[in-house]
Amino acid sequence: MYFSRVRIRPNIFKSSQLGKVLEGNVYGIHRLLWALFPEEKQRTFLFREEIAREQLGALPTVRGEPIYYLVSQTKPVETDDSLFNVDSKDYQPQLEIGQRLTFECRANPVVTRLGKKHDVVMDAQQQFLKLLVKELNLDAELPAKQGKSVYKRLLLDKGGEAFSQRLIEILQTDPLYAERLQQSGQLPDLLEWTIKACVDRALENWFNNQGERLGFRLVNDDNNLSKLQNSAYQWHSLSAKGDKGDKSGFSSVDFTGELQITDMSKFKEALFTGIGRSKAFGCGLLLVRRCG
Repeated sequence: MYFSRVRIRPNIFKSSQLGKVLEGNVYGIHRLLWALFPEEKQRTFLFREEIAREQLGALPTVRGEPIYYLVSQTKPVETDDSLFNVDSKDYQPQLEIGQRLTFECRANPVVTRLGKKHDVVMDAQQQFLKLLVKELNLDAELPAKQGKSVYKRLLLDKGGEAFSQRLIEILQTDPLYAERLQQSGQLPDLLEWTIKACVDRALENWFNNQGERLGFRLVNDDNNLSKLQNSAYQWHSLSAKGDKGDKSGFSSVDFTGELQITDMSKFKEALFTGIGRSKAFGCGLLLVRRCG
């Protein structure tokens, strides 16, 4: 296996509009990176996009261009006329059972309901709001067309004191969000905090499930709370520009935290083949470092 750092050649990035063309174009990026593996008929690499300045610091040749980290079965091929500069090294990490590692992972969390895949973040919000509507006996007030915004408006308009107290009860039992109650938040604030707490739990459950399948577990802090953090939720469209009727795409979430290896072969599979879905579009690469 190989670990590579791939950058657009500075002279090409500076003298072209390539950066603007690639911005948000996950399918285009995927195809350009695949060109580094001319002998491969099937994708066997994972990648993650970052901003060069954030990764390499304030160097004279570093601007706001993207930088890509790749894990691949074969070594990327850099030719004289290549679009990219490629730095590669052998990737055979020395690991052992019980070892703790810090990690970063951009993933596409999904959940299956009735045979269909759903975005974990959107599904958690939808299911939570729907449950609140049912608990407060507001089902009869729902219009024919339902959705997250409809549930929220109904709860805020008709939920009353019972709704407010229910949100407070939920927040009081959440160690990470209980302190928010000390702030003078209005009812919409309470709802947003509670939704965020619900999403955090859903994402942690999803990542825990990945760990059970792929040979690791999340490490807790001194308060017995998981060190997992999530950020940068984003929707990536795969539809052609101008095609407003096509809503195809996927979401991504950035995870950071600390894990412990429980099964060596399964964990190496996670490192080499990734976590979750949408691996062709920059998701799934698990970046790890030794703690300390």
